[in-house]
Amino acid sequence: MKEIINDTKDKCILCKKCVGVCRKTVGREAISYVEDEKGNGSIVFDFDKCIVCGSCAYICADDAIIIEDIGDSRLMITPSGRKEFKLKKCAKCGFNWAPEQQIKFMSEQANLPLSAFELCPDCR
Repeated sequence: MKEIINDTKDKCILCKKCVGVCRKTVGREAISYVEDEKGNGSIVFDFDKCIVCGSCAYICADDAIIIEDIGDSRLMITPSGRKEFKLKKCAKCGFNWAPEQQIKFMSEQANLPLSAFELCPDCR
């Protein structure tokens, strides 16, 4: 049976690569580096801004960010918490293929209606 991980805070070395890839490459500001009044830093995820693209998990060499698809959801476990995101189901084959937030972002970036993303890449 697979271990359920609830927290990856101890794995994060505060390299800030996830912050950079989210802002500079993806064009989002879903991840921030913050310091408290004592100068202790932490990585904070704003799940409302996250499109769950996986760039942060890919660039994290310490496995402090874990993304896994489970059924019709994508689970994201980060140093600042965890959240499940609903996946879009392909209208043709039924495959759960991308987080709804990511589809909305792609729709806006490509200036296409959401209906352009009803099918997964294999069924288009």
